[in-house]
Amino acid sequence: MMESKVILNELIAPVPNQHISDDQRRGRVNSSYSDVLYRILNHQRWGGFTHDMIAGMTVSGFRLVVDRRLTAESISAYNWMAENFVAADFIGVTASQAAGFSFEPTFPLYQKQALHDIKASINRGVGAILWHNQFVIAAGYDDTEQLIYICDCEGQELQPLPYHSFGQNESPYWYYQVLESHQSVDVWEVCKESLIQAVYKWETHDYMLPPQDYACGAEAYTTIAAALQSGTYDTVEAAIVLRYYAKSRQDIASYVAALEHLSLHMDRVISEYALLAEHYSNIVEVINDYSAWDARESQSVQKVIEQIQRAGDREQQAIDAIKNAFPETIGNRFADIGLR
Repeated sequence: MMESKVILNELIAPVPNQHISDDQRRGRVNSSYSDVLYRILNHQRWGGFTHDMIAGMTVSGFRLVVDRRLTAESISAYNWMAENFVAADFIGVTASQAAGFSFEPTFPLYQKQALHDIKASINRGVGAILWHNQFVIAAGYDDTEQLIYICDCEGQELQPLPYHSFGQNESPYWYYQVLESHQSVDVWEVCKESLIQAVYKWETHDYMLPPQDYACGAEAYTTIAAALQSGTYDTVEAAIVLRYYAKSRQDIASYVAALEHLSLHMDRVISEYALLAEHYSNIVEVINDYSAWDARESQSVQKVIEQIQRAGDREQQAIDAIKNAFPETIGNRFADIGLR
């Protein structure tokens, strides 16, 4: 029997009350699936993986997708059901999940089941992952007040989400995932496979996304530069996208730095991703000058375009280095290196 109120306090990391400026708020990066997954795994002591290992081993950090107007939706535009399930599986986590559209007539039934599953997971001491305009953690509930308590990947503050508001997001999509158990995996085999999957992500357009609206992998860099050059973007949303990918490339640079033993040729992979992260650091430095960025000052925009073009070239070199490190494995996949 479920209790009327449960909060997983260990998932919360409260900070002293302090004023957060608008600039600080703008500088925050939206929580990704791998961000909240890491926090739950760390809380459960499942695997002992660092944050950058989760980003790399799940392949989430290698993803690069943008829509052609650089909206904030870009960072979450992928097949959540397929990729998040596989991401959990890569690191030995058994998960159950569901997703759909809030406008469907059957949504109230799914909403009721989702709340049941989420509360059951919390009762087991495991936070659940759900979508509420970004990926968040369900860390508690209160049946009396009819509330789910959610937090982002930093876990600094619980936010109440009324039961009836579950799945009612800015977009019509709803999603949740419950982590059920964990078993050990061959870490180094998973790491090797993640690099091979990185090649697949770079060279393959996500079939779920219409190519007239989205660009994936290598093509994304051309699309970003073109949008910035044409001015068909919102400065705030474009900055959200660029910050997000700057963080993911920094995570990947840290991740591959620990994988030198996987191949005699990993030194080049490591150096290329380190240089890629530097390009993104330069981009963030430019967009942190909010007045110039928001005003679309030519010098500011051109600096970002230049760094994006360099980053695109650098990431291509990183992918080429991976191919050089694992030629036989990649070659044996024939036309579909996404297979595993």
